[in-house]
Amino acid sequence: MPRIGAVITAAGKSSRMGSFKPLLKIGILTVAEQVVQNFHAAGISDIAIVTGSNAEELERSLAHLGLVFLRNDRYVYNEMFDSVKIGINYLKDICDKIFITPVDVPLFTPRTVEALLKSKANIGIPAYKGETGHPIILDNNAVKKILMYSGDGGLRDAILNLSLDVEYIETGDEGILYDMDTQADYDKIVRLHDSYKRE
Repeated sequence: MPRIGAVITAAGKSSRMGSFKPLLKIGILTVAEQVVQNFHAAGISDIAIVTGSNAEELERSLAHLGLVFLRNDRYVYNEMFDSVKIGINYLKDICDKIFITPVDVPLFTPRTVEALLKSKANIGIPAYKGETGHPIILDNNAVKKILMYSGDGGLRDAILNLSLDVEYIETGDEGILYDMDTQADYDKIVRLHDSYKRE
């Protein structure tokens, strides 16, 4: 059986949000706990979370979940792609495939994780009605190439420039699209979460 891991990037300052996004609540869980739970529910246990801003507080809040904590000590100066590299570099010799998601996309479902695991491509990207979102999944070949990539534009440009086989997987999961950059984004995610629970 292939060993599957996940990297959750959570080093950012949440400057546009005004509040520290990973520790905001949706339902009874924090945003970060919800993301971890989504992976756990799909059987993914090798999870690394890359912290930076408010690292100690976030790590304390998640200490009960059996995660590996990695620090991006230069989070003030660098981009999310640097956190991605920190995470996949740690997991590359442990896992055969690695999921990547920012911490502020909490509504993707375990079914989406399971659908992405079936991809035979170097990179699997979830879609909802033609729009792409998170998490994405990388195989070992993609991980190696992305770790060597030094161009601008972050992970998206790396994927475009590395001649990797990419599969877009229609998931039927609207939750892959919603991240939290503003208070309005957060309010919408809370409403959606609550509506899912009522269905």
